[in-house]
This record gives sequence, structure tokens and C-alpha cells, in this order.
Amino acid sequence: MLEGSIPVSLGNCSNLEGLHLARNRLTGGIPGEVIGLSSLFLGFIVRENYLIGPLPSEVGKSDKLTVLDISENKLSGEIPITLGNYLMLDSLHMEGNFFEGNIPSELKNLKAIEYMDFSRNNLSGKIPLFLGQLNLHGDLNLSFNKFEGEVPNEGVFKNISLFSVIGNINLCGGAKQLQLPACPTERKKPSTHAVRLVATRVCVCAVIYRFRNSKQQPSLSSTEKNQYPQLSYAELHQSTNGFSSDNLIGKGRYGSVYKGILNSDEQTVALKVLNLQESGANKSFLAECEALRNLCHRNLVKVITSYSSIDFKGSDFKALVFEFMQNGSLEGWLYPSSLEQNDTENLNLTQRLNIAIDVALALEYLHHHYDIPIAHCDLKPSNVLLDNNLAAHVGDFGLAKFVLATIGDSNYAQSSSIGIRGIVGYIAPEYGMGGDISTQGDLYSYGILLLEMFRGKRPTNNMFTNNFNLHSHAKMALPHRVVEIVDPQIIMEERDASSRISQNTEGNVT
Repeated sequence: MLEGSIPVSLGNCSNLEGLHLARNRLTGGIPGEVIGLSSLFLGFIVRENYLIGPLPSEVGKSDKLTVLDISENKLSGEIPITLGNYLMLDSLHMEGNFFEGNIPSELKNLKAIEYMDFSRNNLSGKIPLFLGQLNLHGDLNLSFNKFEGEVPNEGVFKNISLFSVIGNINLCGGAKQLQLPACPTERKKPSTHAVRLVATRVCVCAVIYRFRNSKQQPSLSSTEKNQYPQLSYAELHQSTNGFSSDNLIGKGRYGSVYKGILNSDEQTVALKVLNLQESGANKSFLAECEALRNLCHRNLVKVITSYSSIDFKGSDFKALVFEFMQNGSLEGWLYPSSLEQNDTENLNLTQRLNIAIDVALALEYLHHHYDIPIAHCDLKPSNVLLDNNLAAHVGDFGLAKFVLATIGDSNYAQSSSIGIRGIVGYIAPEYGMGGDISTQGDLYSYGILLLEMFRGKRPTNNMFTNNFNLHSHAKMALPHRVVEIVDPQIIMEERDASSRISQNTEGNVT
């Protein structure tokens, strides 16, 4: 909650090794006397404030600095070439500002760099080839800028799980998996005679076309616009009655989900609003955009469009608009609240089996029928949504990862996982030990989901302690005592169904 500007007097702290002022309310510029301290090496971190102005020319005076994080401010101007003096820098975060111009070639001197994020700025020009030759092991994020031209194919640009260029509409080429348009090829300058001949033919064709076509056909751009409508913040605000708590239908780590009605076509939607104050929310948004933009399967939640701009207060605002699922989540059906207990029917055995099959089909598509295998990494009942017919749709791709390397019969990510992905109880044990992301991790989560659906107990239930878990609980009952661990609701439903059949049969006989 610190306010005011960064004191210039901090520049007198000649032995200062690191400065961490993130997530405050600081205003003004970054003092050159402070960021230029030669003693800095642990880090200069001022993310998520209200700092303005350019980066001072003193940037780069400390060649020992390892972390520079100035993200999520209102800084502007061009990237100073002195940034390339940070020879020991391994993490550079400049996302969420108003920087413009090109990425200077001097940054090729950052030989120790591992993470680099320039997303959500106004940077332009071509993507420098030298970025592909840097020692990047994590994210190279260039998304939502104004870059143009061909995406390089060398170094880090060979692995689309290590970089992102979404939101740059004038890019072309690059790795096939990016599905960008091919770059135009250079052609020889035509002769004057050829130019005149072509011009004549074009004129003739134009006249013929004008007479034959009285109505203009819709363009590709208009088709795409209809397919992915561009909504304003005002429309989203109005559709949810100002993001009213009455419209809140779900809440997670990175955001909240609201029910909304778009006035343009009276369509009911689910609006996921990102909590950008939560660390990792921006990455979650980008990961979900990257994963969902080309996915299409009947058992995946359909994304209608996305929104990334500012709200009425001028603050960053990001949201994803999804098709609304009338029957909510699988979690709501398995564990109805006390208010819903009397109104909600129980899922019978057949319905649960069909849901399990739907989820399996979604995973099979993600793992085997997309250009690059995708690991969902967060499969759980709250991320399985049900439509009018109780058909299951897998959603929430905020933790999804593209999987490129293949080892044996399993797909593994080429970069090690950092931290635990997903929710304890559902994540594969190897993730908790720093193992690589894999599609096998999704299969573990799916196995837990199956046990939970037919047992009616969460894997985090208090009855499961130490080494006794949902899996071992189910294993103890196999093969002769399965009925002892089946959800009692299933047994009741099956008995009621049998009773109804018996009564109908007796009535027919009578």
C-alpha cells in the first residue's frame, strides 16, 4: 500500500543489492540514480505499480543485475540500448506497459537470459533473429504487440511451447503449428508491357464483375468478425449487470465466472474475468488463448471470443467469453449445496458413465488428434461442465501446455515443470516432485475423476490421510466388495429404477 514516488535518495545506498517494491501504489518515474546503482545484483523489481515515463539512461550500469521486473506499469518510450549491458541478467519482465519501437539489437549481449517477456506493449518492426539464439529456457513472450513480417524458425522459435506471438496480426510464416499465413514471396519487377496488359485485363474484369454482381459478397474479414465477435468492455459490463454478485456462477484462483446475456443477439454466455492482481493470471490468460484458439471438439467448452483492453477506470481488463452450460459443473451435481439439495436430481449410473466417456473423448482429442499434443494439467469436476443434455464439456485451459518431445510411448514437455500444477488430490505425483509435464499426468487426473464420480468422495476428503487415499480405498474393495464403495446415491437411483420397471411390468400383466 505504499504511495508516492520512489525516493531518489535510495541512490545513496551504495551497498544496496536488491530492491523489491512490487504491488504497491507508487507513481512518478524510475529514478536513474536508483536503477543505476552498480551494487544491484539480486534484482530490481517494481512490477504492478503506476510508474510512468521512459526507462532512464542509467539502465545497464550494473552488469551484475540478475532480475529486472518493471511489468504492469504505465512506462513508455523506446527500449534503451543500454539494457544490453546487463550481462548477468537471467529474467527480464517488461510486459503490460506502453513501450514502443523496435527491440534493440544490443539485447543480443544478454547471454545469461532465460526468461524474457515483452507482451502487451506497442513494440513494432520485425522480430529480431538474434532472439532465437539466446539461452532462453522459459518463456519468450512477444504477444499482443505490433510486430510484423516473418516469425524466425531458429533456436527457441523451433519450440512453440517456449514462445508466444499471439495478438500480432501482421506476422507470417514461422513454425507450422503457429498456423500463420505464408509470407509473400518477392517477385521480379514486371516489364512495362506486362503491367499495361495486366491493367487492361483487370479493368475488363472489373467492368464484367460490376454488371454481373449487384450485391457485394461478404468478405473473409467480416466472416471472421462474425465468428469471433469483437465486444466492448461496456457490452461485457452490461451483459453481467455490472459484474453483479447475483450473476456470479464460479470463482477460481485466477478469476471469476459470471453469467451474462449479450444484447447483440440475446445469447447467454459465461464470462471469465481474470483477476490481474493475482500472480500468474496473465500467463493463465495467454495459455488459455493459445490453447483454445484452434481447438474444436464437441466435448470441449466452446470459446466465443476474448477481450484484452482496459475498463472504465483505465485499468487492464482481460476476459474470456464461453458458451453457457445450463447444467453447471460436474462438481455441483456430485456435491450440491444445502440450498440446491432438494432441487437437484442425482446422476444415475448411466449418466455418470456417459460423462466419463465424454471426458475421455475430450482428452483423446487433446492428446492424439491435435497438431501438437496438449496436456490439460487441471482436470477435476469443477472443470467438467454439463449442457442441457448432460453431455460433458471440458473447460478451463489456464494451465494447459503444449507437449512436443516424445519418449517411448509417452509425450513429455521439453521444459521441466515449475511448481505444482493443478489441485492437490488430482495432480500426478511426479508433478509434485518437479517432474515433466506429460499427457500421462492427465490420465492420472482422469483416473481420480472416475473414482470420485462413482465413489462420491473427493480425493481431499478427511477420511484420506497419510498414505491412505482415494485410489487405495477403491483398490481395497476390489474385486468382491465393490458395492461397499459405490456412491449410495447410485444404488438408490438403481433401486428406484428397478422398482419402477417392476411396477410397470406388473401393471401390464394385470
